[in-house]
Amino acid sequence: MTAILEKSSDARPAPVSLRDLADHLDVPPGFRVEVLEGAIVMSPTPSRKHAGVLSRLTVQLVEQLPHDRSMAQVCSVEAPDGEDYAIPDLMIIPDVLMDDDGWLVSPDDVDCVVEVVSPGNAANDTKVKPSLYARWRIPLYLIIDPRNATTRLYWDPKDGEYQARHDSGFGTDVVLPEPLKDVRIDTSVFPRYGR
Repeated sequence: MTAILEKSSDARPAPVSLRDLADHLDVPPGFRVEVLEGAIVMSPTPSRKHAGVLSRLTVQLVEQLPHDRSMAQVCSVEAPDGEDYAIPDLMIIPDVLMDDDGWLVSPDDVDCVVEVVSPGNAANDTKVKPSLYARWRIPLYLIIDPRNATTRLYWDPKDGEYQARHDSGFGTDVVLPEPLKDVRIDTSVFPRYGR
C-alpha cells in the first residue's frame, strides 16, 4: 500500500518532512511503514511461516557470525541522503550499535540485509529494494522467496547497482562473500508458502 499526498486548500501546516509524516500516520494495527523512493509504503505484518524462515535463519547465523556482529530485526536503515528508510526483515550490524537508543542505522554500518518475500508486497523486496540497497552501498543483500523456494544473493555494489548476483533453489547452501565470508546458510530448512 502506498500513501500519496495531495495538495490541500485548507490552512493546516504542511508536515516538516515525509519521514515526519510517516512517523505521525495513524497506521492500522499489524502494519509497518517505510519510506521507499520518496513514497510512504505500508506493509502488513508478515505471516508465521515468514517468521519461521527468519527463525531458522537466525539459528544458523548465531553460530557463524563474527564475534563483533549481531542480527537486528526491529531497526531501519536510513538513506545516506534524503528521507527514505527501509525496514529489512533482518540486518547484520556491529555489536556496538545494539546498545544505541536510536532506531535508524546508517547503511555504512550494515554488512548484510535479508528480506523474506511476502506474497502481498513482493515487488518491494525484489524490484525496489535491490536498487535502494545497492545505491546505499550495503555489501550484501539476500532475498529468500518462499513463494517459489528460491534465494537471490546480491553483492558488490558499485555505481548504484549490484555487480554480482547468485540465484539458487531451496536445498542449495548459500555461501556469503565478504564481509561475511564463508557464512553458510542451509536453505533446505526453509518452509514454502502454501504447504
